[in-house]
Amino acid sequence: MWVKVIKGKKFFLLFWLLIAMLIWFNSGGIFASETLTLDLNKSIELALENNLGYQISQTSAEIKEAQVEEAEGAKKTNLKLQGGYIRMSETPTPESLGEGDFSYLFSTGYGIPQISVSISKVLYSGGKFESLIKQAESAYSITLNDLEKKRQEIIYQVTQAYYGVLQAEGLKRVSEQAMTQIEAHWETSQTLLEVGMIAPIDLQRIKAQLSNLQHNLIRAENAYELAVYNLNSTLGIELDTKVQLQDVLFYEPCEIQLNEAVETAWQYRPEIKNLTPQKKITEEALDLAKSNKKPLVALNVEAGITGWQIAVMGEVPIFDGGISEAKIKQAELNCSQVDQNEKLLKQLIEFEVRSAYLKMKEAEKLIKVTEEGIENSRESFRIAQVKYNEGMATNTEVIDAQSALIEAETNHLNALYNYNINRAALIKAMGIDNIEHKE
Repeated sequence: MWVKVIKGKKFFLLFWLLIAMLIWFNSGGIFASETLTLDLNKSIELALENNLGYQISQTSAEIKEAQVEEAEGAKKTNLKLQGGYIRMSETPTPESLGEGDFSYLFSTGYGIPQISVSISKVLYSGGKFESLIKQAESAYSITLNDLEKKRQEIIYQVTQAYYGVLQAEGLKRVSEQAMTQIEAHWETSQTLLEVGMIAPIDLQRIKAQLSNLQHNLIRAENAYELAVYNLNSTLGIELDTKVQLQDVLFYEPCEIQLNEAVETAWQYRPEIKNLTPQKKITEEALDLAKSNKKPLVALNVEAGITGWQIAVMGEVPIFDGGISEAKIKQAELNCSQVDQNEKLLKQLIEFEVRSAYLKMKEAEKLIKVTEEGIENSRESFRIAQVKYNEGMATNTEVIDAQSALIEAETNHLNALYNYNINRAALIKAMGIDNIEHKE
């Protein structure tokens, strides 16, 4: 009934207030509380869509493509239409000026329309335009390779952040499990104390262990929150967005050999692909410098209402103070410098590949060792608990067995994280998307 009381401006005010509240909830309030479900591939797609650096690189590639069109256009025929209207008076004679007759300044004069069409084209430039076009095309290829390098870097950063969340989530789970175990052990110990099977000091030791595990759990929970913030930042979304990852840390064998990995990197790395267009740019720069010493021939055709004219003009450089020779020398040195950079680049890339490969293999061995360690530690902890409940083991043995289990599970998670991260680093060092399919 109260709605009927609202009249005129008050009704519209309430209406727009409700609309504003709905917009706020849809855009921020409700969305912030939703959980974003992600897998690794979706995370990578999201990061590529939101990463400003990648978008800038894409724009740079488009600019270089337009520069190629500009360079090609300079070689083509230039057609220009000119039109206008000129108003002018008659030219005074010397006699009238001598007599002081300046009436021509106030005359209405007469108009002359101006319309002309001109066509111009460079017939011969000594290869200048061809070199400029090839340089622009090479620069465009370099930009595309740089764009691919940026994409691979983003993929690695997302992978690292993604697995960082999985690692932190696993460590938090280990701490929670340890808390559950020690709390159960506390309850069992209280029962044993009541029947006189253990001394009160044992409960103090359990209480101290409980305090240590609470400390570890708090740190693990905080580390998980920070890992999520890091992932959200890498994806370019709000830091407080809740995420649910669909994957878990796992071990996927990598069968590639070291020599094959190095050869693949030399073939697919964007920096290696850039060497060819870089050489082309320096070679064309040398040709361009040499073309400055060659003649230039241009054709110009112009036609209008007053008639037409055709001109063929030639230009031959004779002396420029040694500028052309200096440019040629610079271009030759740049060519030799590219060859030197190629050797250095291959050394750096090979080191990067070998480093990632060896770290991956190290983590792979640790995974197998820690798997056995977890099995042994779980069995040792189970046996210690059984013996303790039967009065055949001390409280210290149980706590030591649990600490060994926590350490084994932590080492296993770290080994899985290091393996996956270094596997991703190897893929990035090889310049490919995945090891099975080289693209």
